[in-house]
Amino acid sequence: MLRRNMEIASKQNSYIKEYRKLVEQRKYRRQSGFFPCEGAKLVVEAVKSGCALGENAYYTAAAAEKYPECINLLQEHCKMIQITEEVADSISDTKSPQGIFITVRHLDKILNLSTIDSSRQFIILENLQDMGNIGTIIRSCDAFSIDGVILVGDCADVFAPKTVRSAMGSLFRLPIYCCETEEAITLLQKGGFTVYSAELSDRSVKLGEEKLPEKTAVVIGNDGNGVTDTVKNLCDKSLFIPISSAESLNASVAASVIAWELSKSRK
Repeated sequence: MLRRNMEIASKQNSYIKEYRKLVEQRKYRRQSGFFPCEGAKLVVEAVKSGCALGENAYYTAAAAEKYPECINLLQEHCKMIQITEEVADSISDTKSPQGIFITVRHLDKILNLSTIDSSRQFIILENLQDMGNIGTIIRSCDAFSIDGVILVGDCADVFAPKTVRSAMGSLFRLPIYCCETEEAITLLQKGGFTVYSAELSDRSVKLGEEKLPEKTAVVIGNDGNGVTDTVKNLCDKSLFIPISSAESLNASVAASVIAWELSKSRK
């Protein structure tokens, strides 16, 4: 039986205003240490992955009827607070909210030599501003068993609602690191990694033509500018994806192809 602690009908309720700030403000997400998560599938993924959840879970009466398994799972971990459909619409980041909302503690980890020693493959994202691309890359890296994704430079917030949705639950399983560019690359190199920049240049090797080292990291830049000169100078080597007619691949497609090639090198 569902244990309901209270019901909220006002969009000006303090709990609701705080949740809305988590949805809208990157700075507040970082300050609070939590990010918002909505929808039955993502909520179940977060719980089953063992993520640390915030105290409250919010749900509508319709959601309780439509997603009883999700609601029953949630009430083992959170204080259940029913909200009206109007309130749900005010805090949702989607056009058709499912009416289930939680908060999850930040999942970014610290990159250090201990972490690197037990890992073999990383994808590094430099200056990616498209949240959908970042989420898709996280999903692909999870699918191909990459050891983690490292965000450097001016990347979009990995814990923004659109990124969380695009990752489709992979964000809760795949290690995520946020670092300074030089710090991340130098640390990987000290840990025995060969770091490649994804670029087309005179020194670039064609992806798939040579066996990649056991410990490999690849830096992928944004769609407009690619990797920066700083990254090119720091990296050990560079590689490119051979394509026939299109001018280039977008960052998420390129990362997925590279992640697939990395997964093949482990076999």
